[in-house]
Amino acid sequence: MKAISVRNSQVGVQLPKASQLLVDYEYWLKKYYGVTGAYLTNAKTFLRGYRQGGNVLSQLDDYSTAKAPTLRSILKRFGSFLEEKQVTLILNDLNESKLPISNVFVKLYLLSAQDRLRSKSSLSTYATILNGYFKSIKDDPSRINKRTAAKYILDPRLSDYTKSLYKAAIKSFCEWVMEMLNSSSDYLSKEQKTIKRGLKIISQQSIKEVIGIRVSIPRAVSSRYHKDSLTEAQRARLLKSIKIARDRSIIALMAWNGLRTIEVLRLTVSDIKLTEGKLVVWGKGRSEQSKESIKLSSIAKKEIKSYLVKNKIKRGLLFPSIKRVELDDLVTGYLNKLRIKGKFTSHSLRHTAGQIMYDKKIPLELIQKTLRHADMRTTMIYAQKAIDRNYFKRLKRF
Repeated sequence: MKAISVRNSQVGVQLPKASQLLVDYEYWLKKYYGVTGAYLTNAKTFLRGYRQGGNVLSQLDDYSTAKAPTLRSILKRFGSFLEEKQVTLILNDLNESKLPISNVFVKLYLLSAQDRLRSKSSLSTYATILNGYFKSIKDDPSRINKRTAAKYILDPRLSDYTKSLYKAAIKSFCEWVMEMLNSSSDYLSKEQKTIKRGLKIISQQSIKEVIGIRVSIPRAVSSRYHKDSLTEAQRARLLKSIKIARDRSIIALMAWNGLRTIEVLRLTVSDIKLTEGKLVVWGKGRSEQSKESIKLSSIAKKEIKSYLVKNKIKRGLLFPSIKRVELDDLVTGYLNKLRIKGKFTSHSLRHTAGQIMYDKKIPLELIQKTLRHADMRTTMIYAQKAIDRNYFKRLKRF
């Protein structure tokens, strides 16, 4: 099978192209079955949604689980083809033309981050920021450290908001590097091992220091990007308005347990411990360090149990065949139907969970644990919001 070679002076990565895979599959279908039709079309649809860096057979299995029996049978044939050709990892060039031109390391990161970032504009923004950083260190990954990153992020010519955006992009890239470096080689494909070897020239200690860089944003600036939260009554009304079992489970996890959209998308059936009332959450970095077990709320437990039974889902992803942008649109759509005054996004549900927990007098350290805040100052935002909201009411007799 033909392959695409992506190289620079530090690393050589060779992956089969999705477009060439489809050409080979078409030839294979004609040779052994004499037909292509729906088999080729559905294989192409699956490959367009393939998440770069993951095992293609595992993703095909998860993708097929939620499909009708006839479609599962069609996709099973594609799985047989992949097994015969011993394909485990591919370069999804079906969408590659939509990705910005980047340094090879940035390109690999962007391919793996397509399901994390909300839109094409986010990919473009992150690519611009990361390409700029690599240019500042002369495309030498060994120079990634706190000094060079801080100089780039904290450039006095940048606004506070832009500095925060630069930090977010570089932090996300560094978390991806750590994830690759800390992953067990026993479960990596040949191509992934090659990528890992290329990344080893980057010091893990330097990566940790870069992730730890802080960007202080004045209160007046940060408040401009504040997300509103629902009241307890509005949250209950939101759930009541939804009839689809899958969507009710998603809303319950976000508005009661405070999960981020990416954390919802990463959940597998095995992460849900219904008997124990626990939930295993893979955080932003998706390394062993970002894996935490938290209490599963009674509402989320009830909705997930109903969803699993109705849809007969027993393994794989908890919510297969849904992407980041689709999830954001789904949640925003339900929120808009409530016609509540305020600025609401999917992330507002996380704020809702935190604020209601604080209003119910749950200790801040338990809220921090549930929402997995690295810094207690982030959790303290809910206390400040409660003070601001009740200030005049509490001092009525003053």
